[in-house]
Amino acid sequence: MRHIHDRRFARSPARRVLLGCFLGFVALGGAGCSGHGVAQAQSAESAPAFAHYRNARYDYEFDYPASFEAEPVAGHGDGRVMRSDQATLRVFGVQLAGRSLRALAASEIADPTAASEIQNSEGSVVLVQEQPHTTRTVKTIALSGDRAAVLVIDGALAPPNSRERLLASFKPVSQGAADDGETDADRRYRNPALGFSIERPRGARVSRDSADSVSFAVLGPANQAASEISDGFTLTVVRDTRIDADTLAEYAEAVRPDGAPSAQRLTVGDQPVLRYESQSELGDTVTHWLFMPATGGLYHVSATVSGPTRDYPSQIRDMLASLRFDAGQASAR
Repeated sequence: MRHIHDRRFARSPARRVLLGCFLGFVALGGAGCSGHGVAQAQSAESAPAFAHYRNARYDYEFDYPASFEAEPVAGHGDGRVMRSDQATLRVFGVQLAGRSLRALAASEIADPTAASEIQNSEGSVVLVQEQPHTTRTVKTIALSGDRAAVLVIDGALAPPNSRERLLASFKPVSQGAADDGETDADRRYRNPALGFSIERPRGARVSRDSADSVSFAVLGPANQAASEISDGFTLTVVRDTRIDADTLAEYAEAVRPDGAPSAQRLTVGDQPVLRYESQSELGDTVTHWLFMPATGGLYHVSATVSGPTRDYPSQIRDMLASLRFDAGQASAR
């Protein structure tokens, strides 16, 4: 029973985080970085920041420049409109109803005969039409159940490679990584089954690691790895149903690995918490917070950081402060 959480966290996204420059969690303040980290920081300043959108109704997603402002959700929740000073993004889901992806894309082009086809594969089509004062780009992707999603870009995105990233990231959601509790771009994530809600940074990616745990991955501007985080952090919330403890001290004794420093008692929001640090199998430093809310249940929150950006501790602190437990959903231990 003592190492249940260690084994579980070893399978979570936190295990895959590459710790380039660990930011001190004890005080949640910044720490110095190596020369390599400084070089990353300099490149991060010029790199555009991206946010992430996922539509839970039609199960599609894409990355978009974080400078864009999303309009309120309208209609049946099949899409969204986002705007900047230079461009507009419009995305929505539809039933194919016998149409091809190319015909669907062409229906969004004023003069399909003048459009350039830059992609036509089994699962997606991209058409581009140059107009006197603007450019319209349309991508359609096939979804399950004879459905499709359409992304329309009007105007120019800066820098130029932003359009390529947006188009490449527009794809069906991987069901293995998706979380049904996530809806559109809402800041507060709610999981009634696990009895908690939490505010996440804009663009945070949500995934279910197991039936009782949820992870939030925040990618920084210097992140380059496709499957691992080289700049960013992962915060994981676990509702622990495998351990029976009557006090936080008993809970800490059951989950804290051998050799880990003693747990420190503190208050997060209005919740008493025990905090300690451990090392993952990859050598990353993982910070843990143990909660025993009045609503019942045991909760284990962990966070791992990588990269030179100094904003991550404050983002993690804000997430922890926003953590709420639902008395109506929490089951008895």
